[in-house]
Amino acid sequence: MAEGRQKLSENLEDYLEIISALSSGSGSARTTDIAAALNVKKPSVTAALNVLSEKGLVTYERYKPVMLTQEGQKLANKVMHKHRLLSNFFTEILGVSPADADEAACKMEHALDDSMMKKLVTFLKGISVTMCSDCDDSSGECTKTCPHALTLDKLEKGDKAIILTMDEDGKHYKSLSEAGVLQSASVKVLDKPDGEKSMKIKTIYGEFFMPIAKMKGVRVKRI
Repeated sequence: MAEGRQKLSENLEDYLEIISALSSGSGSARTTDIAAALNVKKPSVTAALNVLSEKGLVTYERYKPVMLTQEGQKLANKVMHKHRLLSNFFTEILGVSPADADEAACKMEHALDDSMMKKLVTFLKGISVTMCSDCDDSSGECTKTCPHALTLDKLEKGDKAIILTMDEDGKHYKSLSEAGVLQSASVKVLDKPDGEKSMKIKTIYGEFFMPIAKMKGVRVKRI
């Protein structure tokens, strides 16, 4: 699988990343949700899934949900780990806006190999105790045990955060993902009126009013 991993394109890595995010609650992702999240047509999704299936990175049958294999999840975790590290670096160290940081991280996460990422991790160690840059764990388990994590509903107006995990029980993952509440993406609380049952957030997909109840299942870390 090492050979296949070396030949994996940026586009296919994006598919693995979005499948992992969409399946964080239910364990699988629908092709329609993948197409919506990546803003592509269904035939493009089908073609990409067929390639990933041939490489042993996803389990895919037509008209059925898609699941990452163990190797596929491992690779997706590596890509998401790079994304979080780069996004945190751009926002906390360089002062870039979360939206711009996400965009830059998406472009760079595919270009940096493991040796370059290790050097970046070494550079970032000790800069900020609230960053995950000093964690060299690419297994994805750090998203579940991060000591700086809290649920999205606990954020206040003006707070910015990186999404660690989303809706683990799976009830709201579709509506959340359609609003850009995706694992490793950034979110900002634009408004949270006292006594109201919804809060206004900004994601990479735009601005949305979301029920606070849905936010209780999303774990984030302030940036």
